[in-house]
Amino acid sequence: MREEPTLADLLSSVWAAKFYMAVFAALFMVIAFFVILLSTPLFRASMIVAPADGYALGDYASSVSEGEALTIPFWRPREAGGISTDFHRFVYTVKGTAVAAILLKDPAVISGIARDGSWSSKADQWTAEELSDYLDRKLRIEHLGTTPLRRLSYKHPDPVFAAAFLRKIHLVADQLIRRDRRRQSESRIKYLTDTLQKTVNPDHRKGIANLLMQQEHIQMLANLDEPYAAIVVEPPAATPKPVWPAKALLLGVFALLGAFAGYLVRAARHAD
Repeated sequence: MREEPTLADLLSSVWAAKFYMAVFAALFMVIAFFVILLSTPLFRASMIVAPADGYALGDYASSVSEGEALTIPFWRPREAGGISTDFHRFVYTVKGTAVAAILLKDPAVISGIARDGSWSSKADQWTAEELSDYLDRKLRIEHLGTTPLRRLSYKHPDPVFAAAFLRKIHLVADQLIRRDRRRQSESRIKYLTDTLQKTVNPDHRKGIANLLMQQEHIQMLANLDEPYAAIVVEPPAATPKPVWPAKALLLGVFALLGAFAGYLVRAARHAD
């Protein structure tokens, strides 16, 4: 019956294969050098966003009388954690086709993405769905700890374009939400105004007047020239040096792979 190899046997075989391991490690490091040489340097741009002020988003309760809350079907509440649902909408639609369709209208965006090297379609074939898929693969959204803050990051060979692209993505996504909220408030104001004119009951008129005032407040804030769903905590900025290729990491990994390959080659040649 064959005995199981011990740690001493393993160390002895490694020492015996040191020449093979050194040669293959050197060979693999040469390969890593060419990988680094041929790789396109990528810079990472990042920005940090946070939920916009709750009052600008209409996240407050209305009341008909003191201590009596009024629940309205179309009223948009906040989630259990107190974060605006418009901010969650921003996070989950920033990579969507609606944002992509608007970005495709910007020649600077198309030109910049074309320089990425990972876009396979021709310019006349680009669609909102393809750009949305590109954003899903290339745009990273990180949750920062237990806070509601999010970090958006994007890698590109041009650091200036990377930062500008993040800025445009935020602007487009935020403006789409602002536009929808403005349309909603306009529709509700019209409905509440008509209802108020037809209502005779004083209590009902007071409740409708409160809702009308709140909707007018939402519409006023939606017209302000400031972020609506997500405010910018840290403006977009790119790293001063490329984050890819990671030279030390690649050389180390390839050296380890080469040493392991050398050990396997020596073991195969001296197998019983």
